[in-house]
Amino acid sequence: MNSSFMHPRNPYRTPPDFKELALKFPEFRKHAKQKLTGKIEIDFKDAAAVRALSTVLLKRDFNLDVELPPDRLVPTLPLRLNYLLWVEDLLQQVNSASEQIVHGIDIGTGACCIYPILAARMKGWHFTATEADETNYKCSLETLERNCLQSHVTIVKVTAESMLHGNIDTSCKYDFTMCNPPFFDSDSFGPKSRSDKRPLPMCPKSGGSASTTEIAVKGGEVKFIENLIKECQELKSCVRMFTTMLGHKSSLAPIILLLKEAGASSWSETEFCQGRTTRWGLAWTFCDNLTVPKLPQIRPKNNGKGPPPLNYVISDERWSNKGDLSVACVLMKILELLNSLKMEIRKIKDKKDKKAIEFVARENTWSNQRRKQREGKRNSDQACEQPESKRAKIDGCPLGLQKDQNFCLKGLLLLEETNTESIQLQMYWIEGGSGRESINQILQYMKNHLFEK
Repeated sequence: MNSSFMHPRNPYRTPPDFKELALKFPEFRKHAKQKLTGKIEIDFKDAAAVRALSTVLLKRDFNLDVELPPDRLVPTLPLRLNYLLWVEDLLQQVNSASEQIVHGIDIGTGACCIYPILAARMKGWHFTATEADETNYKCSLETLERNCLQSHVTIVKVTAESMLHGNIDTSCKYDFTMCNPPFFDSDSFGPKSRSDKRPLPMCPKSGGSASTTEIAVKGGEVKFIENLIKECQELKSCVRMFTTMLGHKSSLAPIILLLKEAGASSWSETEFCQGRTTRWGLAWTFCDNLTVPKLPQIRPKNNGKGPPPLNYVISDERWSNKGDLSVACVLMKILELLNSLKMEIRKIKDKKDKKAIEFVARENTWSNQRRKQREGKRNSDQACEQPESKRAKIDGCPLGLQKDQNFCLKGLLLLEETNTESIQLQMYWIEGGSGRESINQILQYMKNHLFEK
């Protein structure tokens, strides 16, 4: 549901088509699995699958050839792009039109210097990237060479204790820093149960493959940023703005207090939402002549909950002769109907008295069906009467039912038992299509074909 919170320029507001990726990339295809609904999925708890997804998306969408080591954190692109696009928005507010060359610093660049290579490829930005881990450093160097980005990105091998001091050329002017610090406290990181068998938490939960130093540090992210703030005060003459990502909302308040105590002239915070993952961004400056803009949150209306749902009560009278009036039975019939409409379906809640599914439609298959069938028959008849060359063009676009590549509707359907004689159906619009009107059309289709026949 949170994809509607994504940055409006994030290309993954529309989820990638896994079927298309599986057909195009053999390395991804071996991780793809087809569900009974026909939908192609991967196991997001499988680090190898997430690694394959990230690498093929980097190749397809950004022309970046990247090899990720199996024992390091896998960069998830929607989150990284949300952070980068937010930094770009901040720069557009604080930089003058004459400032063409952007130079940033990435503190702890990771296994493939994901932020610098994306920014260099998309925006032409220049980066100085630091990295303490030997494996990450070597992989990042190889990534730059493989993609011919050495003119835009410089990687500096540093010690684990250092962040900026001694790692950057203080005679240069930098527009910003980026940082994705370890989220957990290494002193309290590990098994919590008495049996000591609980697995180490991974960050992010998707693609659980990372070295301990990438996800845990003494004192956690608050202590990490506290140390960074101390260095920032001494570098305000060469770095205009500092930014970081945070893994815990609870870290915001103590870090902002630290910024106040350190004399930061202004700061701004934001929220990054992608899928079921939420992160927070914080930017600050020590320059008296610079104000970090407070950008509006990218949220749907209605207090962040999106448009109100469409409600429909399924009574015993409306469900007669279709089986038991139960949430399970009603959902089964709805799934059959949505499958017939060529929708992709994912269950997100599965309790006895409450069930929820997320659905994605990549074409409008529910409205004006009779007209489309007539058009399809007419096009088919015309194809038979056309010369071979024209017939090929018609055959390549059959039945007036071709997919609109820009169309992608995403919605949520919730079924809940209210009493023994009725079930509450709620349908939410998340994004895409023709807005809430598309959800209304689908509900009307359900009424006509399932509930009110």
